[in-house]
This record gives sequence, C-alpha cells and structure tokens, in this order.
Amino acid sequence: MHEAKRARRSAGFSLVEMMIAIALGLIVVAGLIQVLLANRKSYQLQQGTNILQQNVRFASDRIGWSLRMADFWGGNNGSVVTGSPAVAPGGGSCTKDWILDTRHGVFGYEGGSTFPIAGCVDDADYVKGSDVLVARYVDANGMDPAASSTIAASPKQVYLVSAIGQQAALFLGNETVPTTPPASAIGRYVYPYHVDMYFLRPCSNPDGGTSADHCDAADDDGAPIPTLMRMRLDSSGSLTQEPMVEGIEQLQFQYGVTGPDLNEIVPSDYKNASAVAADEWARVITVSVGMVASSQQRDISMPHVGTFTVGNCSYQVKDGSTVTTGCANFTVPGNKPWQFARSPLTQVVQLRNRSRMLVASQ
Repeated sequence: MHEAKRARRSAGFSLVEMMIAIALGLIVVAGLIQVLLANRKSYQLQQGTNILQQNVRFASDRIGWSLRMADFWGGNNGSVVTGSPAVAPGGGSCTKDWILDTRHGVFGYEGGSTFPIAGCVDDADYVKGSDVLVARYVDANGMDPAASSTIAASPKQVYLVSAIGQQAALFLGNETVPTTPPASAIGRYVYPYHVDMYFLRPCSNPDGGTSADHCDAADDDGAPIPTLMRMRLDSSGSLTQEPMVEGIEQLQFQYGVTGPDLNEIVPSDYKNASAVAADEWARVITVSVGMVASSQQRDISMPHVGTFTVGNCSYQVKDGSTVTTGCANFTVPGNKPWQFARSPLTQVVQLRNRSRMLVASQ
C-alpha cells in the first residue's frame, strides 16, 4: 500500500497541468517579444530622428560655411580681379565666364519647373520648385607666390594671386604666377579658387534605377531620397557634382539687401532671387537659408502632419494628402509622406566679407 502511494506521488505532471504551464509560458514569452519589438521600434524611430537632426545641422553648416567665405578675394574686391584661365565649362549656361565670375561672389536662382541655370544640371536631377545658390571665393589658406612647386603640383587648379588692397589675377597652376599684381607688392599671396553651387536632387544614387546617369523612380531601391547636392570646381579645373546630405526635400533662399547709399550694415529688405535687381546683388549682405528635412524611417504609429514654410514655399502634409503653395511645380516626395517625420530649419547667414567691405568704405 505504501508503495502504491509513493508511485502516485512520483507520477509527475498530468497532461492538463503541462498544457496550462505551456500556455502560461507562451503568454510570458509573447509579452517579452512584444516588449522587445516595441523597444526595437522605438530605438529605430529615435535613431531616425537623431539622423534627421544631424542632417539638418550638417546641411546648414555646409551652406553657411560657403556663404561666410563668399566674396573673399585675398583683400580685394571681386570687381578688380583679372585673368581668364582655361577651365572646362559645364553644361549649358555654366560656361567658363560663369565659373570665373568674381563680380558675383553670391548669386541666387529662383526655383521653377526646370533647372534655373539652363543646361547646367539635367532637369531629371533637380527637385522642381527648389532654389539654387552659388558662392564664389578663394580659400583662406594663402601661400607665398614663390612656392612654385606646391602650386605647380595641381596644374589644372585655378588660383588667385592677390596683393591686399591693390590688384588680383586668376591663373592655372601650370602657368607662371602673374606679375600683376607687382611681384614686389607687400602682402602678396596665392589662393585656390572655389565655386560652390547648392541644389536639390530627387535621388541619392542615380545609378540604381533604369537610367544610368539621371534620377528616376527606381533609384534608391524604388524609394528615391531627395538629396542636397554641391557642384564645385575641383582641382582638375572641371565642375563636379557630389551628394552632401540625404533627406533634404525643400531648399529656399532669401537675400538681405542694403539701401543704395551703402551706409547700412543691416539689410533693409529680404527678397527672393527673382526680385533682386542686377545692381542689388553687390548689396546683398545676409542670406536667409530655409530647408526641410524628411526622415528616412517610416513611422505608422501616428500621422506626421503639419504645415512647413521656408522662404516663399509652403506646403501642408495631411493624413492622406498634401497641399503645396508658393513653390510652383514642387511635389512632396515619397509614398505616403505623412508617415515620415520632418524638421524645418531657417537660419540667417551674414556675408562677413561683404559686411567688412561696407564697414571699411565708411
């Protein structure tokens, strides 16, 4: 009898007890999985937000740096620069004279249905309705004109030789340093010449689609990413395009113009590029830079709606639709754009070289 009792006590779990234990275990595991998935999703969204903010900061810093350098000609005004070295022209209106236009250290172009500098960038590689900015300047790191071996090491690089407050001339690295300004001038230095043009491209990688050279709907794995681009004059004397920041979907500029008497060191008015008269570009002393960045991390937990206004461009992202005003031909990119977070930014950059010239002239 005692043996029978011991056998019953050591028989283990019954089938019902085991099924209950398994069910409880599955519930606990399912709960843990849900927590882990939620944490993972939260981490991805937070990471996307951090990248979004970093992209905005980097884009604003890059454009701001070019604007702060704009119109630096080694202590001279761009209007006194001479010389016309043989650089390779870009397409269309990006000619040699356009590249070497030292009289316009800053120049802007209003956005439209096609790239505003005809033939310079293919229309397929341009975000319609976004503005274009060009900054021209020389590098702040000057070198002694006697450093001929260093200069000649970049034979196609465009250089500027400048005597502070006297004369300045452009030349190529494989050429003899011009004697104008005079070789005996005090404060005579050689600087590398730069052109930076900023614009938006509808995709990040145009090689991923059906067109090998230009953006199309199949690029970036079928979800084209609008990208801030810079076209610059490289050391080979040619214009080259390079992507700077992904996710910038709108870019607008407004220009702070001083009065005609040149006694002002603050702008009297802000104008769009199309409203700046030809003789007013020399009086632009600040630039308002506006951009909107879009996250590349989709978030379906809530609709990311709102109205985004930069410059004269305003567009509203609704839950299921978008409305655009003020920037003709612009279409909010992406499939279901209300499922992506956005971050607008507006900053005003002072053209310090212009401001210094105005102060010096008073």
